[in-house]
Amino acid sequence: MRNLFILLLLLLSGVSRSQVAIDTALDFTVKDLTGTQHHLYGYLDAGNYVVIDFFTTNCGPCQTYASEVSASYDYFGCNGGNVVFLGMNWGSDNQAVHDFDSIWGANYPSVSGLQGGGNNVVDAYQVQSYPSVILIAPDRTILNDHIWPPETGNINAEVMAAGGIPQACTVGVNEVAPEYTLSLQAVSTGKGSVILTASLPREPGMLLQVFSSDGRQVVSFSCDGNSSSFSLSDLKSGLYIARLMNGNNKITRIKFIVA
Repeated sequence: MRNLFILLLLLLSGVSRSQVAIDTALDFTVKDLTGTQHHLYGYLDAGNYVVIDFFTTNCGPCQTYASEVSASYDYFGCNGGNVVFLGMNWGSDNQAVHDFDSIWGANYPSVSGLQGGGNNVVDAYQVQSYPSVILIAPDRTILNDHIWPPETGNINAEVMAAGGIPQACTVGVNEVAPEYTLSLQAVSTGKGSVILTASLPREPGMLLQVFSSDGRQVVSFSCDGNSSSFSLSDLKSGLYIARLMNGNNKITRIKFIVA
């Protein structure tokens, strides 16, 4: 009886770690938010490793770890090297996924569930929970079906151990070039109160937005000066995201906690 109990525990622990129910990657062709098509076997047959982040837009851990996956995407060359990153959504349309990416810092190509084909891929891979970050080898073997937690260091270690090669990432449309400085700072001034200071080039069209942890916009401000400060009060306790963006979609963001 004791041995049977131990065996049951081992089986249960194995199930809890496995978040997709297949061992070999199934082929798919999907379309990301920009209309670009992604063919899995095409990437694999070219000798690439593929990292897929299965997510939903209303999942708290998905929001938390999106920027971590993005940092790994940058580390391996923004899909310009031998590692390809894809975000695979379930249940949302393009606009909802775009909002998720923008707020939570997901810079890698994302596929919506309803308009990009993500739902079909999630169903085919039998994803058990979100987020599920998996690593696929060029021979189509799923090397890791649940990189957890999906922090940058963990993802980088798994990918490099498999054969992924780090390389420089060129600046993309949603990234800030080094010579183009946007910065944000949040300072707590009391219970429910924060001062946000934005330092930016003097140009029209700058927008500062604050979102709650569920993605709801709390407030927005127009910014036209080199440095602007905004006082926020009567905020509920919790995590917030401040996003500063110019007319060309150059973005910086910070997270801050209100006590």
